[in-house]
Amino acid sequence: MPNSDRAVDRLNASYFLALMAEVAVFYRHVLFERGFVFPWDFRAVHLPLATFVAGALGRGQWPLWDPYTYCGNPIYANIQAALFYPPVLAATLASNWFGNGTLPHLLAWVVAAQVCFAGWCTFVLLRRLGAAPAAAFLSATVYQLGCFFTSQAEHMGAMQGGAWLPLVWWCCWELREGLRWRWLATLSLALAMTVLAGLPQVAVAAFGSAFALAVVLALFRLGRRGLPLHILMAWAWALLLAAAQVIPTTQLTRHSVAKFRAEWLKTGGGIKLGALYSLVMPNYWNVFDLSKFHGPAGADLTFLYLYCSMAGLALALCAALWKPDRRAGGFALFTLAAGIWMLGDSTPIGRAIFGALPVEIRIGIHPEYNLPVFALGVAVLAGLGASRFLGPRLQLAAAVAIAIDLIAVGSGRPFNTASLAVEPGITHDSIDGSAPLAARLRALTAATTPAARFDMADAPYSWSSSAPILEIPTANGCDPLAPERVIQWRLSFAPGARWGTCYQVVDARSPAIGLGNVRYLVSRSPVDAAQFHAIDAIAGYTLYENSHALPRYFFAARVRAASGLEDAARALHSAGFDPAQTAIVEAAAADLPSGPLAAGQAEVVSYEPSRVRLRTHSSGVSFLVAADAWYPGWEGAVDGAPAPIYATDVAFRGLALPPGDHTVEMRF
Repeated sequence: MPNSDRAVDRLNASYFLALMAEVAVFYRHVLFERGFVFPWDFRAVHLPLATFVAGALGRGQWPLWDPYTYCGNPIYANIQAALFYPPVLAATLASNWFGNGTLPHLLAWVVAAQVCFAGWCTFVLLRRLGAAPAAAFLSATVYQLGCFFTSQAEHMGAMQGGAWLPLVWWCCWELREGLRWRWLATLSLALAMTVLAGLPQVAVAAFGSAFALAVVLALFRLGRRGLPLHILMAWAWALLLAAAQVIPTTQLTRHSVAKFRAEWLKTGGGIKLGALYSLVMPNYWNVFDLSKFHGPAGADLTFLYLYCSMAGLALALCAALWKPDRRAGGFALFTLAAGIWMLGDSTPIGRAIFGALPVEIRIGIHPEYNLPVFALGVAVLAGLGASRFLGPRLQLAAAVAIAIDLIAVGSGRPFNTASLAVEPGITHDSIDGSAPLAARLRALTAATTPAARFDMADAPYSWSSSAPILEIPTANGCDPLAPERVIQWRLSFAPGARWGTCYQVVDARSPAIGLGNVRYLVSRSPVDAAQFHAIDAIAGYTLYENSHALPRYFFAARVRAASGLEDAARALHSAGFDPAQTAIVEAAAADLPSGPLAAGQAEVVSYEPSRVRLRTHSSGVSFLVAADAWYPGWEGAVDGAPAPIYATDVAFRGLALPPGDHTVEMRF
């Protein structure tokens, strides 16, 4: 190898090491100190999902069904679990080797490694665009330490999806002169990874940005006219590569409240216009001190931080506005369009565009998650500006200054660092720092097999979403893919919109609560209902026992046929409904037993997340109600012969049984 090539390789390696060091310093608390983790949704959404997956794999089971939240739900179909995403799968497997207590840090290291990968790919992208090495280093620094990776640490899926974006653009650039199969395959893989990473909205942004960039390159004569068609080919390949996740998630979306998200989003959503102040004043809305936060109404504080450094922004503006060449002009137009799209319905243009989109498309976009596209666009322009307007030494000096600025301003902030001493949260053995509370709730629920469920009347939402960490089943949850049927059941005692994801108990007198095998209720405020009586008070919470809780498996005295979910929900919500007497079954009346039914007994022989075996006895024709969530894929068998499982009482399962003793099996 010529000496000049070795020198280039050494120079590139030094920049790669410097980028790695930047990420390590930026996330130093979470990576190197045991008392810190990523905050909010990382702990309340991603960590519980990963904990269940790790536990299932450790037991030698494929993680198909989570029995802990929403009376059960198909975890493999929940894209946020990132079950098929190699880095997350590696972390969950490794946690079984190092111990479950290491999982939060292993996931943090996985995220940090991917941020490094994003920086490296940005560096190479800028070099391919013709930027000088130090300018490419500057660009990579702006992206990996800038607004997106600084503010979105709680959204692990977003961080992972955004990490593949520079490679996506790099592939688009390599394809500009014609179809090259190697780069088309790489682009397809990179796009597939954005899907598997766990947040579809970032995947939508990545797919869309690849096509939009191809169009811009063609318009500015930087690429051939056929480039957009090649990108569409990569789209198709990527979806095929990610089909193992796309297909079940699509099915779950049809059966979840996610299909109603447009009712919540209204005209589309997006980043508030006031967030633009943070381009030059990063703490304009006091996002660094939650006690002083004063952002616009309804704004998510993680989307009110757009700071990419003053020097980086200045260089990007110079590249875009001062006699730009075709490259800078193309990326300037592209970044401007990304910014407008990111703002969503905060601008008249956005309101018009999103308002015109069909609901089926609008619910999957979430324009605020176009933030990584905007952030990378600014980073690319900053690198092009540095390469054009600064000499090599000034480029390096500016890159170092930008790194110091972004680390000093953004590192260790509430949206990327949480202290366990201040916010103990939920672990397997403690709730909000109270080990006695977790131990008492576990002992109470574990008195039966399977364990009885708990619910909440006044408690943090993290209780329900963290049930897989506690390994204590709950009837509630907090997930944008909440099962529609379970939410409809919960609306009978917790009024709200059908798109809601987490409803706590409001009407504690409702008999429908006990239908879900909810034997215990946790509340910080008094619960006024005859069937709930206080049995303990720990750490500011009162534990109530429900005397009207039905067993997990019981027999109904009669059945009522329902034509579908809406009909069943009306019957369930009607006054006087008694779940112990009547089972509302979604089936033709001719397929169901009629008249008074025989009482029966059900004994649990074995209970696993994806498989339940019971031994039953009844003197006549009977109907067994299982207070476990109904979902397509559950199959029933009576004495080894297939038997239909009916959607029962809106959210649950039911089977018709002949007289006598039987072995009943339900398998997912």
